[in-house]
Amino acid sequence: MSVLIGHGYLSVDLFFVLSGFLLSLTSSASFNNHLFIHDYKAFMYKRFCRIFPLYIVATLLYFFLFHFGEVESLIVNLTLLQGVFSFSNNSLISPGWSLTNEWVIYFFLPLAFYLTWKIRNKAWILILSSITIFIAISIFRNDFLNWGNSYSLQKIHGFNPVILFTRGPSSFLRTIADYLLGIFAYLSFERIKKRAVLLKYSAIPLVVFLFFKKTDILIILLMPFFMVHITERNVINRFLSSKVVYFLGLISYSLYVNHFLFIDTYDKISKSFGLNTNNYLIISACYVATGTLIFSTITYYAIEKPALKYLKKMGERFI
Repeated sequence: MSVLIGHGYLSVDLFFVLSGFLLSLTSSASFNNHLFIHDYKAFMYKRFCRIFPLYIVATLLYFFLFHFGEVESLIVNLTLLQGVFSFSNNSLISPGWSLTNEWVIYFFLPLAFYLTWKIRNKAWILILSSITIFIAISIFRNDFLNWGNSYSLQKIHGFNPVILFTRGPSSFLRTIADYLLGIFAYLSFERIKKRAVLLKYSAIPLVVFLFFKKTDILIILLMPFFMVHITERNVINRFLSSKVVYFLGLISYSLYVNHFLFIDTYDKISKSFGLNTNNYLIISACYVATGTLIFSTITYYAIEKPALKYLKKMGERFI
């Protein structure tokens, strides 16, 4: 069970693969045959509206709670470009590294849509490219490719397919590989759906691999097939379409940005009282889960939703 829970970091990869698929579904048509600056500006503005309002609030909150006085770091973090350079690799909020990766990828995504559409009949190239990237970042672990965690990588030699270790350039490569898989799922959607019998069983090895160590790459490679499968009307689809799951999906960005706030505050409170957190795992889990859910509901309706509505209206005047 600890191995299963330990694979939780792969939810980031699932998020990237899903983002690649959904953005392909909603935006790729604007770039399939051309690259117009107007479409590019509209795409980037939409992504800005989606990410930045809550991110800025969360970053400011973290600054005042945990990093007060680190003004230079705050300024860099507010641009969401920390991690682009090794000397500014510190994210004030823990999920910041993945949001930086996603934001940077957005700048190149329209070009990716344009180029991948040219090879839509050879979408297997995207799978092959992803595999090559994952193998490369699993073998080459050094100061140049991995920032901030080079010390922990010194004991690792040779091939080690644990994607958790990626930081710096290797983390950007990880994000690119995930997005390529999402675009693959989009380009091969109808073709994959025709093999519904095989898709039905894609969840089995995916779940099985979660109980084994060093299976990260295999799990990630199964994600696009599993995503196509759950678009069909089946038990998993009905579960994911339930009101509770739909609501959690609605506030998922808030959940992702906010959950470390409660993990870090619990750690800070525990240390101030000299408590051993291992003795209060149930209490800490309840605090983190309940606090994140309530706070994320508030931030979705108080920040995300109104900010998105306001910024979209503003964008109609300028874009």
